[in-house]
Amino acid sequence: MKKRMAKVLAVALSVSMLAAPAMGTTVMAEEAGETIKIGTLYPLTGDVAAIGQNIMRGVEFAVNEINEKGGVNGSMIEIVQGDTQGDTKTAMTEAERLITQENVCALLGCYQSGVTEVVAPVAEQYEIPLVSAISTADKLTTTGYQYFYRLAPTNSFFLRDMIQFLADASEAYDEIDIKSIAVCADNTLLGQETAEWAKFFAEQLGIEYLGEVLYTKGAADLTSEVLQLKDLNPDALVVDNYISDGILLTKTMAEQGYKPGIMIGKATAYIDPTFIPAVGGLGNGIITAAEFNPGAKGKEISDAFEAEYGVAMNGHSAESYTAVWLLKTAIEQAGSTDRAAIKAALDEINIDGSFPGGSEIILPYDHIAFSNLEMNGTQHVHTNSEATLTIIQIQDGVYKTIWPFEIKEAEVQYPAAFQ
Repeated sequence: MKKRMAKVLAVALSVSMLAAPAMGTTVMAEEAGETIKIGTLYPLTGDVAAIGQNIMRGVEFAVNEINEKGGVNGSMIEIVQGDTQGDTKTAMTEAERLITQENVCALLGCYQSGVTEVVAPVAEQYEIPLVSAISTADKLTTTGYQYFYRLAPTNSFFLRDMIQFLADASEAYDEIDIKSIAVCADNTLLGQETAEWAKFFAEQLGIEYLGEVLYTKGAADLTSEVLQLKDLNPDALVVDNYISDGILLTKTMAEQGYKPGIMIGKATAYIDPTFIPAVGGLGNGIITAAEFNPGAKGKEISDAFEAEYGVAMNGHSAESYTAVWLLKTAIEQAGSTDRAAIKAALDEINIDGSFPGGSEIILPYDHIAFSNLEMNGTQHVHTNSEATLTIIQIQDGVYKTIWPFEIKEAEVQYPAAFQ
């Protein structure tokens, strides 16, 4: 009988809606005709700039939609950009600038979990809502911060669905039999959590965990790491890499003749618009979790996005697009740009199916609310507990949804071709 991870989330799921917030630093409600200033904190330059710029496309697309529909209670949204450069110190400086000099009423950010980790206490200090559309490290919502809200699935949610896919594929396909996994990730907060949760969920489903191979982020060479993975020889390789590392890992695997039957990634590099052009046919067969895949939901929106920017909407841009609509709704419900009022609205927000007067929820789930949540004995605050993922595979250079099976658009290609 199939083991479902929903039961395993004996990770212990205990959800309760949050209490009303304490008062915080405020920004006075705008006069008629003034713009509503929202700050963004993403890497617009540096080694992950392509991702940051793509995230901003989602923000810009949502803002244009909202402003064309009359804005927020008649006022237009103005985005004030901060460039984190993917650097923690720069991110903290930019966050303070946006809060104290630009006087924004809320923040969207960041991309890398390690950067978000240092920005969250800045938002807490100034009592300004910070909504993270993308950062996934579980630790971010275990600190008790009252002004930090995570829309994205946590690392644990990603690994829950990735490992469940491996178990389901083993049942659904005679040729697939995943009895063991290993992890390759960078030695950061994110990578360490990925290894931790991969081990946890694999053991829950009776899959042997062979170990992890961790490396320094931004590595110049991954040959020794690939040789270690080759020696471990897992039935499925679980990876979590930022874009430059993901490209290097894929090319190094080809150089060393390492072809695991399944290679499954945690989004990051593998949904980046630059990944497939960079690796070409070597990407064929790679599987990744994703917050969004064009065509599954929100087709009209994703088609319009692609027509506007010449690239397909992906998980990053879909999440940031959704986060803008979320803040728009919270500000409307608050009836003010007062930061404490926006926080109170976010605490109580409950979006079912679509945002009032606007977009449907284009992500793989239909409900958004921020809750208290206990996972594996650890308390989380302000987590979007119903966030789920889809699993997609690169087939002939195109992403195809392969799980959940009830919404698949293609069969799993096994073993991965890598050519």
